[in-house]
Amino acid sequence: MLRHHWFRHAVPLAFALGVSLPAFAAGQGIPANAIPLATTLGDLTKLRTAYVDAFNAKDAKAVSAMYTADAVAIDVDGSMTVGAEAIAKRLGAAAPNWPHAVVSSTSVKVYGATAIDVGTWTVHPKDGGEIVSHYLVVLRRSMNGWRISSSAAVPVPK
Repeated sequence: MLRHHWFRHAVPLAFALGVSLPAFAAGQGIPANAIPLATTLGDLTKLRTAYVDAFNAKDAKAVSAMYTADAVAIDVDGSMTVGAEAIAKRLGAAAPNWPHAVVSSTSVKVYGATAIDVGTWTVHPKDGGEIVSHYLVVLRRSMNGWRISSSAAVPVPK
C-alpha cells in the first residue's frame, strides 16, 4: 500500500515538472534561436586565427573568401578597396610579398549578427624589424557564418 501511495503522487509531480520547466527556462528571457555569446566569441576567434594562418601561408584565395560581397577594406596607406572581387584581386597581387603576421585582439563587441573586433596587427618583413598597426574589423554573420564586412588599419607611430 505504501508503494502505491508514493507512485500516485510521483506521476503528477513528474508531469508538473515536465510542463513547467521548459516554461521556466523560456521565462528567463533567452530566445530559443539565440546563439550563446561564448559560441560567437569562439567562432570569431576561429575566423581570426584562420585569417592569420591563411595570410602567413600566402593563401590569398582563402583570405579573400572571408570577406562579404560588399566588403570595404582600408589599408594602412589609406587606400580603399570596395567589393569582394576587388579585394580578392588586390590580395592576390600582394600575397607573394606578404610578411609573417601576428594578430592580437584587444576588444570584441557583439551586437546580434554584427561584431566589432579591435586589436593590433604586427608584421615582420624579411629584412627585419616589425611594423605595427591597429585594426578595426566589422564582421557580419549570415547563414554561411561570420565574414568581414569592413576593415581598417592604421599604422602605430614609431
